Amino acid sequence: MDKVERVLVVGGGVGGLTAAISFAQRGVEVVLAERRPSFDVPGVGLGQPANALRVYDALGVLPSILASGFIYDHMDIFDPDRNLIVHHKFLLGDARVPAVCALSRLRLHEILLAAAQIAGVDVRIGTSPTVIHDHTDRAEVTFGNGRTESFDLVAGFDGIRSAMRQYLVGTAFVPRPSGYGAWRVQVPLADCVRGIEFLQGIGSKTGAMPLANDLMYLFHIRPEMHDAVFVRESYTDLFRERLRPYASYVAEIAAMLNAASDIVYSPIEPLLLPWPWFRGRVVIGGDAAHTFPPHLTQGAAMAAEDGHVLARETLAEEGSLAERLMVYSQKRYARCAFVYTFSRQWLDDEQSVRTAEDLEAARSELTLNGSSRIAVSDRILDTRIF
Repeated sequence: MDKVERVLVVGGGVGGLTAAISFAQRGVEVVLAERRPSFDVPGVGLGQPANALRVYDALGVLPSILASGFIYDHMDIFDPDRNLIVHHKFLLGDARVPAVCALSRLRLHEILLAAAQIAGVDVRIGTSPTVIHDHTDRAEVTFGNGRTESFDLVAGFDGIRSAMRQYLVGTAFVPRPSGYGAWRVQVPLADCVRGIEFLQGIGSKTGAMPLANDLMYLFHIRPEMHDAVFVRESYTDLFRERLRPYASYVAEIAAMLNAASDIVYSPIEPLLLPWPWFRGRVVIGGDAAHTFPPHLTQGAAMAAEDGHVLARETLAEEGSLAERLMVYSQKRYARCAFVYTFSRQWLDDEQSVRTAEDLEAARSELTLNGSSRIAVSDRILDTRIF
């Protein structure tokens, strides 16, 4: 059997840290290389559904995550005036693991980084591979500082602009503009927001996710030019204008936005790499292999599952390394393909609402089918992966 005793994980996000912890806790020597010079984690907040929480439970960090975030069990869909259309109680979780716990991206990263260090992971920042020579019995990796080391496996979790994906497949598969963009900002928690909620508008959608007892983030999704570059100084006016059609707490937040508001904008660029996600001793996961519209809050969750399943399958006792990596690829592709398809369809459906008549038709359809449709996703994603 091809033994895997030393692993290089490229990328220090949720997937990379989860992979590093999962390997290290199984006795593997792990080096984690993060190209950024510091862990100044970008982003706002992350909803972590039960399937992700089960991974964190296996890593021993679930109590810290639950203590750091906001636990909720439902999703609501409203119209622009916040009149309720659908209330859906998630069919996720169990007596140990709640349906969802949302927390800041920075806090989740802090928890996982601490767990990696406790597990003995050699965390190196400001470095990344520049050359990989993939041999039959090892992968020789040269880093930016000129140092060359040998590993049994190289696992790329280096994000949407992944150099490791390019190493595997070149530029044949890259994120493609969807024509939509997402605006986000952290704000004080509105008293009425007790779970994730969407406000379906005409030509856009907005909503909120609670992150703590006093904090939430507001998000907004709408068509944007695929090559749009917005000047940072214009974010406040642009975001306020985009929120103009919405009432309730959304209007109040829009009125309070100012130059100090930490507004984040990013295009939505879906990607699903066909399997297998490996070649030789190099394998990828997380955003390097798949990115989704945010509707199911499964981006970080799928990355965490990738990291955990990769370690489990790679260290299985049967089959060659290639056979074990193929099992990983097949298992992960099927699950991620569901998330990709479901969330992309949801994005397209909501953004097709362009007139008042469209909104009334959407209201009728969501009233009849919205909760039952989300329940299908719940049942699939609540299926245990280990």
